[in-house]
Amino acid sequence: MSQRREVEARLALFDDLSGILGAMRSFALAELRKVGKREAAQQQVVQSLEMALADLADSLPEPALSAPAKDIWLLFGSVRGFCGSFNEDVIRYWRQNADQQGPLILLGERLHPMVKEHAALQRLRGAEGGLDAPAAIDSILAAVAELRGVEFGLIACIRDEQGARSQRLWPLANVASHARLNPPLTFAPAAEVAQGVAEHYLFHTLLALLLRSIRVENHMRLMQMETALRHLERGGEELQRQRNRLRQEEIVEEIELMVGRH
Repeated sequence: MSQRREVEARLALFDDLSGILGAMRSFALAELRKVGKREAAQQQVVQSLEMALADLADSLPEPALSAPAKDIWLLFGSVRGFCGSFNEDVIRYWRQNADQQGPLILLGERLHPMVKEHAALQRLRGAEGGLDAPAAIDSILAAVAELRGVEFGLIACIRDEQGARSQRLWPLANVASHARLNPPLTFAPAAEVAQGVAEHYLFHTLLALLLRSIRVENHMRLMQMETALRHLERGGEELQRQRNRLRQEEIVEEIELMVGRH
């Protein structure tokens, strides 16, 4: 009897865990859908700003185009765990491709303990979803302003569907290579307009990357939960078989006792 009760207690625990994981899976799925829609819209904004920058490329200030004296690495991590190797992949890519003592910005609390403290390091709170993503971008730009020099570079490292990768966001030499032959007429000075468009381009490109990072993070979390739920389901089925077998043994013992009395 005590062994069967122990099995039933474990079955109850498995049911509770399945309920918790099911709720977490629903939340991750909802966030995945919301972020996916917002990311698609954000990519359109970035494409429009790229076209505007190409029109104004000849008016961009020199620091926006010249080779950087130093690169700031920006690593996109997660706020919450249970997302597989999401954060580890980002850290591994950075260690393989960057100067580990160079300027570094860590976005997402799960990344913070993975890097030892050094002078040019900024640890920032991440974004759990699309709603708090713009505030995270503001904190990134503030951290860049603290770490940058006159001529600086900014490289973002994110985890997408194919794995960790990096993208150079500053300077804008790739945009200048698509400069138009006939620049547009502007009411304000062209250099001032170009500088403003470049700042908007950087903000919205960072936002698009962050939304992609959040989407991939939630997708990996969803896969982890699906695996855990399947494991719990198999474990629960095995426990049910054990319970049934123990109950059958108890019934047999009770019958034997009843027969023995007669």
